[in-house]
Amino acid sequence: MASTQPTADDATRAIAALLREEEIGAVAVLDEDGFPSAAMMHFVGDGLTAYLHTFTYTRKYANILRDGRVSYTVAHLPADGFAGRTEARHVQVTGRASFVEDPQEIERVLRLSHEQFAWLKDSDMYENFRRAGVRLRQVFFRVDPVHGVWQDNRVRMMFRTKVRFSDDGKRVSELTAYPMTGPSVPSLRGES
Repeated sequence: MASTQPTADDATRAIAALLREEEIGAVAVLDEDGFPSAAMMHFVGDGLTAYLHTFTYTRKYANILRDGRVSYTVAHLPADGFAGRTEARHVQVTGRASFVEDPQEIERVLRLSHEQFAWLKDSDMYENFRRAGVRLRQVFFRVDPVHGVWQDNRVRMMFRTKVRFSDDGKRVSELTAYPMTGPSVPSLRGES
């Protein structure tokens, strides 16, 4: 990626690629007391939409049913650690989660999952999506993005920007400077 200021289209492409390339991220839902509850999960990327799966007996399922506001982060951390830091990138997204009930959308997510995760070819992990009468049902939920932060060292070291997603969640509609001020950030002018 060039070291010039990226556009909203650049951000759309970079975030979509990250969601397709990285398998694991962290998702936070609001628990019954309103506190964030985070878990590591598998992500399936479809453009800027993230799909995840859970089961109907989980706290996560109950929490999303009660309040669909969620956040997640997905990162590319280079295998060579600090030496590869110029390739590090991540996205933090705040969005709305909803359970996928449309059979065609479920089939699309199953297909995307198999394309994204080579290990699924030898797994029956998603088979109960197709079985009738399964009591502890496996379900997908979709996260439609609202806003977030995109950090990408390929642009330049420590580059980050706030992002706003379009109403349909299909593209980044706005990039806003990430504030580098506050009580814990020393002034560049030597002020205290």
